[in-house]
Amino acid sequence: MGNLCDCCGIRDKGPTGLPPYGSGGNAEHGYAVAINDRATMEDAIAIQENVGGFTCLAVFDGHGGDKAATLAQSHLPKQLNQHLQKTTDKEQAAIDAFHAVDELMHEELAGEASMLPSGTSSGTVACAALFRDKEVILVNLGDCRAVVCESSKVATTTKDHSPDKNKMEKQRLNDSGVSVECGYVEGKVQVSRAFGDIVAKTGHKIRGLMCTPEVTIIEVKETTEFLILATDGIWDGIQDQTATTTARKVLRETRSPEAAAKAVVEAAGKVTKADNAAVIVLALNVPEPPPKRDPAQSRFRRSSKTE
Repeated sequence: MGNLCDCCGIRDKGPTGLPPYGSGGNAEHGYAVAINDRATMEDAIAIQENVGGFTCLAVFDGHGGDKAATLAQSHLPKQLNQHLQKTTDKEQAAIDAFHAVDELMHEELAGEASMLPSGTSSGTVACAALFRDKEVILVNLGDCRAVVCESSKVATTTKDHSPDKNKMEKQRLNDSGVSVECGYVEGKVQVSRAFGDIVAKTGHKIRGLMCTPEVTIIEVKETTEFLILATDGIWDGIQDQTATTTARKVLRETRSPEAAAKAVVEAAGKVTKADNAAVIVLALNVPEPPPKRDPAQSRFRRSSKTE
C-alpha cells in the first residue's frame, strides 16, 4: 500500500532514504537501485500517487554528499502536488515547484556548506515524470534522463544540462561570464542545472547554476510503450536504445516493470559500475510477446525441405 502523507494525501510507493541496493514495483511501474563501486549511495528515487492528480516518478543523482538528494526526494512530490493544484498551467506549476524545492533546501544546505572543507554544499539533479491517463509530463534538471519508447524505438529524450553535453547550456554559461574548466562549472560541478550546491562564502548557488527545469509534455498514443527514468550511472554505461531494447524484451516476457528496471541496471553494470545507478520503468502500452513456435512444426518444416 505504501505510506500515506497526512498533510497532502500523497501515497508513497517507493523506498524512503537512499538504500544501497533494492527494487520494487507493481504492474504499472517498477524501480531498481544499486550503489555499485561507489563508497556511498547518492542516488534516490521517489514514486508517489495522487500528486496533483498524477502518478509522480522521479530519480535523483546527488553529488558532494547525500543530503541534497535526500531533501529533494522528500520535498519534490509535495511541492509538485501543491503547485499543480494552484493552476491549469502544468508547465509553470512544475517550474514553480522546482524553484520552491530549491528554496526549501537552501538554509539546511548553507549550514552544511559551512561545515565542509570544500565550502560548498551537496547538490542533486533530478528527472521526474508525471503520468495521468493519456499524458506524461517530463521535468528534467541536470543530467538524469528520461527516454520514451515508441514502437520499440527511442522517440523522445530529455536534454542533459551540462556544458560538455549541451551546447546551449555551454553558451549560456559563456554569455554569463561563468568559467568552465575541463567540463566543471566554476571548477566545482559537471552540471549546469541542479538543486543545492550552496557556496558558504556567498550564501548562494555556485555561479551559473540554475534550478529551472525543462518541461516536455508527451501525448500517450497506442504506440507509446513505456518510458525509462535513470541517473547517469546508467547512461554512462549504455546508449538510450540499448536501455530501451533491454527493458522492452523483459517487459514483453515478464510484464514486470521491476524486472525491466533490474535488467537495465544489470546491462549498464556489465559496462561500468563506477557510479551509483537508479532506474524507474513506467509501462504504458507494452506489446504482447511474439507467439512461441511449436517445436513439432519447426521439425516438420525442416524435414519437409529435405525431402
